[in-house]
Amino acid sequence: MKTRQVTRLGVLLCIAAIGPAHAATRSIKAELAPNSRQVPDNIISAAGPHASLGDQAKVLEQLVGTWDVEYRDIQKDGREQRRSGHFIMSWVLDGRAIEDVWIVEPSEDRPQREVYAAIQYFDSKTRSWPMVFIDPEHASTAKFTGGATPDGRMVLQTSDLGRPQNRWSFTATGPDSVVFRDEFSSDGGETWKLLSEDNLKRHHDAASR
Repeated sequence: MKTRQVTRLGVLLCIAAIGPAHAATRSIKAELAPNSRQVPDNIISAAGPHASLGDQAKVLEQLVGTWDVEYRDIQKDGREQRRSGHFIMSWVLDGRAIEDVWIVEPSEDRPQREVYAAIQYFDSKTRSWPMVFIDPEHASTAKFTGGATPDGRMVLQTSDLGRPQNRWSFTATGPDSVVFRDEFSSDGGETWKLLSEDNLKRHHDAASR
């Protein structure tokens, strides 16, 4: 992520019966002006996971919220680049999917911030959490597969980032702290080399401290 040329979504409405569908349609029409360009937040966002996810929702529920991030990227020459930003994860699409937004604030090397997004959903057939990562600045996408591991991490892998294999992982180090790692392997996963290690701290407003 963060100046890696992708080395880091649509409105979907699901209604179970005709009656509720008509009611929902009337509600949406009432909320939107005829020529409105805005979509109400409650059409896309969700208060929590869909009931059908069951225990699978726990895989990502611990990461939902806003996080302050200290990015640490390892350059090709071994030097480290440190920057700050935010990570926001929220339930969307009736709670059937998760949306991630990564923000890297401007730095001396780059006057504009970087913004990336991803969407994850549970695949009941494979019992995994596929993810599509989007880098809009470079018109790039990457598809990941993975899910929770026995040791409690969230691990996702892809071969869409220009290397044989990339692995992204989230590891909780406390109730309000997480470490994100981006690693790559050129030997089929036998060994992994670190590309970045980012420290996430749950964001708290000054008034709530």
